[in-house]
Amino acid sequence: MASRIDRVRLVRGISAMAMAATLVVSAPALAQATSTLRGHVEGAAAGTTVTITDLTTGQVINGRTNAAGDYTIPGIRPSTYRVAVQGQPPEEVVVPVGQIITADIGEPAAASATGSADAAVASGDVVVTGRRTQEVRTAEVSTNVSQQQIESLPQSDRNFLNFAALAPGVAVTPGRGNRQVQAGGISADNINVFIDGLSLKNQVNHGGVAGQNFSQGNPFPQLAVQEFKVDTQNFKAEYDQAGSAVITAVTKTGGTSYHGTLFGEWQPKSFYGTKYFDRPGHANNIDGQLQQGNYDRKQYGADLGGPIIKDVLHIYGAFEATDQKSPSAAVLLGQTNSADPTQNVPQAIASQYNGSYPQDFSQRLYFGKLTAFLSNADTVNFSGFFRRESNLADFGGISVPSHGHLLESKIDLYQLEWNHRGDHWLNEATIAYNSVFNGTPRTGTGPEIVLGKPGAAVAQLGTNGFEQIDNQKTWTFKDNVTFFGDRHVVKAGVKVSLNDLSRSEDNLGNGAYYFTPSTFTSFENSTPQQAAISVVPVRPATAKDTQIGLFIQDDWTVNDHITINAGLRWDYETNAKNEKFVTPAEIANALRNYQPWQAAGINPEDYISTGSNRKPYWKAFQPRLGISYDVNGDRDTIFFAGAGRYYDRPLFIASGIETVKALYQQTVTLSFCDGPGQPTCASIRAGNGGALPPATLAWNSGYKNVDTLRAAATATGVGGDVWLLNNNTRLPYSDQFNFGFRKRLGVVQTSVTFSHIRSHNIFKYVRGNRLPSGQYTSQGDQWIEDLFPASGILPGYSGKLNIGSNAGKAEYNAIYFTAEKPFVTGSKWGFTATLTVQQAKSNVAQELQGDEFYNGPRVDAYGWNYVAGVEKWRFVGTGIAKGPWDTKISLTGTFSSGPSFGQVIFPANPPENANAYGNFGGVFWPDQIVGYASVDARISKNFHMPWGHDLEVNFAAFNLFDSVNRTYTAWGAGSGVNPTKRENDTIGVPRSFQVGARYKF
Repeated sequence: MASRIDRVRLVRGISAMAMAATLVVSAPALAQATSTLRGHVEGAAAGTTVTITDLTTGQVINGRTNAAGDYTIPGIRPSTYRVAVQGQPPEEVVVPVGQIITADIGEPAAASATGSADAAVASGDVVVTGRRTQEVRTAEVSTNVSQQQIESLPQSDRNFLNFAALAPGVAVTPGRGNRQVQAGGISADNINVFIDGLSLKNQVNHGGVAGQNFSQGNPFPQLAVQEFKVDTQNFKAEYDQAGSAVITAVTKTGGTSYHGTLFGEWQPKSFYGTKYFDRPGHANNIDGQLQQGNYDRKQYGADLGGPIIKDVLHIYGAFEATDQKSPSAAVLLGQTNSADPTQNVPQAIASQYNGSYPQDFSQRLYFGKLTAFLSNADTVNFSGFFRRESNLADFGGISVPSHGHLLESKIDLYQLEWNHRGDHWLNEATIAYNSVFNGTPRTGTGPEIVLGKPGAAVAQLGTNGFEQIDNQKTWTFKDNVTFFGDRHVVKAGVKVSLNDLSRSEDNLGNGAYYFTPSTFTSFENSTPQQAAISVVPVRPATAKDTQIGLFIQDDWTVNDHITINAGLRWDYETNAKNEKFVTPAEIANALRNYQPWQAAGINPEDYISTGSNRKPYWKAFQPRLGISYDVNGDRDTIFFAGAGRYYDRPLFIASGIETVKALYQQTVTLSFCDGPGQPTCASIRAGNGGALPPATLAWNSGYKNVDTLRAAATATGVGGDVWLLNNNTRLPYSDQFNFGFRKRLGVVQTSVTFSHIRSHNIFKYVRGNRLPSGQYTSQGDQWIEDLFPASGILPGYSGKLNIGSNAGKAEYNAIYFTAEKPFVTGSKWGFTATLTVQQAKSNVAQELQGDEFYNGPRVDAYGWNYVAGVEKWRFVGTGIAKGPWDTKISLTGTFSSGPSFGQVIFPANPPENANAYGNFGGVFWPDQIVGYASVDARISKNFHMPWGHDLEVNFAAFNLFDSVNRTYTAWGAGSGVNPTKRENDTIGVPRSFQVGARYKF
């Protein structure tokens, strides 16, 4: 059937005045995973039927024209549609995710139509040729990623979030560590990912996406993702819980006949390169004795979709697995020579442990969906997603394998949707439930063995002293209603989410012993200088939190030149900031009698919670406005601008840690005397008014028994750390503004955008300890201090006093340049190019993620700096081309300035118990123009089987030119008064290869 998609024009407006309610936390939030098709039928009378047919599922939806001959059909899944009107040749239109597409029927082809012939292939179900249009009349800064790009571009793991890097202003963590997406000059915590409208946001811990805080795994089976888009800025009012970027993906659906895919990808040890500085003769392996451990990775999976009852009930399912054994970062003990010879690791210990060890990773991902077409007006979807993974990790450097963790994730998501449409309205009702577990259990039993001092370890042996468990369970109820008329698409909705959140920490429940490194031989035959142990049972901090969200949004196409997107959302939650917490009386009394706070002018009542003096915030109103102007009304040159406010929420870890530290974690650090190599008790008494400090004990060999140690620590009556929220803790938010223009140059769509973002209320726990004078230290506020002098310790406690601060701010300015020619079925080549030139600054002199500002008493102690970890510029280019003999060749090139990094200085005479000056903002930049470079390549060959199936074999190379991409940290590259700005480690992957095959039927 001939297609006249040359007439199809993209209208974009901001779809809807939506009024949806999305819980403000990270519960499953539903967002725009559907699209809208609208247009004009020339000569049509009012009430003329416009029939669209989804060429994948066979679903038929009818719309009607108004008196002007215009039609609007909202709430359709991304796919290829046949658009039919009696008496007119049908059109085939490709509708991407989250866009408003215009298809005019019965008019001469619009010279301005943008796009290229494309094929919409959902799980191999249907192949049809249509035109894939690009949205240009919008103030949103959006990037669509197609199925062609997902299947064709090289990537070293099957994580669809990798392709978010194609969007301007977005960076994705390179390599194979925990994969995170960062944008807007602020933390990855501030993004949100929606799959079929269900939010995958991490409510409890960091990383933005549930399960990605400390996992190298994939958040969802890539095989099940049909396509997705990345909104970098000015996204619509129905999106919530995001202050920087939003990723919206839609999954595949079973078609009218059964089709499926089988795939496998393999990287044996011989295909995986050795990190540059670990190669023989290089900095970490001068003598060549360090051998890379075994490496082997297999990724495999399958999907299948089709009808149970054709055109009535369809099914789709996908499975993906990863089995990987990789070498750890090398254990390198004794690599530094301390000015204090007692702090050097004995060669015998270094020889016993140094080397690389295997780290096992296993992941299983399952997704299934049932789709029922109950009538032309009613569609019901029921889907489930399940993630299971374990990863032996967290060792290398100064930590030996027994000191690692077994990182575990278990995620269950269920979603039921019912869509009912009338002549001029659409109702979308959803019920969703998710359960997320993330944990880092220890790999064995026994105590932690530390060579060095608390906070200054040179070797970590034995079992790790810390483990954590995060849980979030959420029920979400949501209903959206869309009304559409001549030029407006208005959407309104409400959402209520019921959340159960919990976090537990076991910090030194197994005990830790600190030994002088130079004299250590074994745990049994050496005597510790100090020990630390928790003296209370481990229990989780929990919270019940109800989240309510409303939004209303209007996408108004004023005329062929002007499109206005106006929206307003409001979010509210009952327990975002530990509102029900009651500060224990002993802590409250200690704070009220803490003389250093009186000297410093700190009001203890600001940090003492009664369970009723922390009020939920109800003013989270977020107006959003965008306007675009099409100069000639032909979609060739468009100017646009937009502004809006975007609230996120505090993570539960920030509030839950207050409960954990106050009630379920009391770690006491003990010092010993009169034992071998220990100071005498008499000398300590002489320096302490004739008495031993409460946490100093005469050595007894029985203290090597953890239970005996715990009893001794409990008997001291000394508490541990105290962490406190400010009762006026505020929700984080950002104000965004952008303007720019888009211009079509032949088949290439280009754009230039200026972006400005101001982020407010960035949260950190800062040091609350003060000297009797009220000062943090006698030499100012710019110091790292973990062990405070006795005069600065909260009476009755032995650890840190940390207090919450919302004083963090960030400012982001950037210019985005983009150019794209999509690669689609029927074309010979395509490319994308994105250049981001940016400046990100903040008054928070710490790395982007983390809870603790351990380098000072206030976040602005170091003034404004560049944001650590954010680059000056970043270029990402991709290309896909058809080669000879039915081959396809693709490339991805990523180049950047490299990230800014901080500075640590170890002066000769630090004040009190401080050990270093530490500005962890962006103080320095890499000393080369290109600080990061990587080119990945992939070639595939397709064999068409005589029975109609397709077999593809492929080969990929990653970091093809073996670029040396150094890591840059304050502790390494930024260490010292005149730092080297270099360190002997790399990020990303060394040059590596992969083979794979894919069978479609």
